[in-house]
Amino acid sequence: MKRTLLATLALLIFAILSVAGSPTTTPKQPATGQVCPPPTTARRVQAGPPTPDTVPGEHKRELVCVRGEIVDYYCFIEKGLTATGPNHRECATKCVAGDICMALLSNDDQLYMISVDHLRAMTPLTYEGIPDPWQECRRLISEKVDLTGYYMERKGQKIIEIVKVKKV
Repeated sequence: MKRTLLATLALLIFAILSVAGSPTTTPKQPATGQVCPPPTTARRVQAGPPTPDTVPGEHKRELVCVRGEIVDYYCFIEKGLTATGPNHRECATKCVAGDICMALLSNDDQLYMISVDHLRAMTPLTYEGIPDPWQECRRLISEKVDLTGYYMERKGQKIIEIVKVKKV
């Protein structure tokens, strides 16, 4: 009982802090300039070298929407474009079932690792009964999607912590 109460309290505090610093507008463009509809108030995401408004070593966590194909990370890194599309679906499904990471290959050939929602991973009981967009990605392997989530980059690794996914 105490553990559940503490987990719920921690989640509530984190949620309040996240909302206070999170965007309340339409998801922004990813670093590559690609936009998911509707792009009404989109602006570029900070990625790469620091700019005057960032500190070296600091990363930004910004809400974005990226259109592309869900691929299994390993096969795409090893085989490139031959590891995409419907012909690779069976292999990709097996790889992901075996705990290989998923990635989103954007329409402009950027590769983003797809991460499960961090809070969901740390406090799974809190999300009981709530649909999991990361699990939905597993069902959409080799499909074109609009993926919305929090974009981060460090040492060249691009990652999106998933919020929602929609087949296009």
